[in-house]
Amino acid sequence: MSNHYDIDIPSMKDAVSDAEWETRLDLAALYRAAAHAGFQDVTLNHLTARVPDAPDHFLIKPTELMFEEVTASSLLCFDLDDRPVYDQALNKSPASFNLHGTLLKARTDVNCIMHLHSDAGAAVSAQKKGFLFISQDAMRFWNKIATHTYEGLVHGEGLEECKQLIDDMGDKTVLMLHNHGTLVVGRTIGEAFLLNHFLERAMTIQIGALAGGGEIIQPSDDVCAKIAEGWIENRPNPGIAGARDWNAIRRQMDRLYPNYRT
Repeated sequence: MSNHYDIDIPSMKDAVSDAEWETRLDLAALYRAAAHAGFQDVTLNHLTARVPDAPDHFLIKPTELMFEEVTASSLLCFDLDDRPVYDQALNKSPASFNLHGTLLKARTDVNCIMHLHSDAGAAVSAQKKGFLFISQDAMRFWNKIATHTYEGLVHGEGLEECKQLIDDMGDKTVLMLHNHGTLVVGRTIGEAFLLNHFLERAMTIQIGALAGGGEIIQPSDDVCAKIAEGWIENRPNPGIAGARDWNAIRRQMDRLYPNYRT
């Protein structure tokens, strides 16, 4: 007997290209990894990925599912004009398309977006001094962070705010959404994962350091810039970060949550 909350999701493996299926596996694993790390906010928030062999298409979770429920076949596919690519029964959030679809259209260098409401992200985004470059993890993001002033909830009609948000972000890697959360972009799913990992660590360290009540040691701008340049994505001829770590995360998700591959 099926329950009213059961969701039947047919396999998409034979309906999509090999490149899209591999991206579906990566993105489903990213959702599971984010849930495993404690970043799930019931059915809210979205992580998206561009389809490599159809760059005007992107994948996004259905609005009905939590991160921990996402599978490769449950991901929805849309083009950058908000048209569904396949006939799939599940629904998307209009607000999520306005943000993710508009950003992917504006930033051709971006292939993965992570928008989260983590405890650390919401807390730091509400601090007037903002993100502080007080840890080695934080220095990775020197000159890579933009901010966006809170304007209220983004609903389906919030396209104008999304355009302002994209203008505010410019070519940065991270957008701190005041009183809200964070947005991280990457050239690959692995890179977005790794950057978000270190961003979350930096914000958690910042909250702990400020809570300690002691005087904070603030490294000089020169030191912050030098540390940032040591990371592969910040070098004069930048490479793509995260491949080694993402392979390890995929193996971890295979062990812990193997049904993400369905």
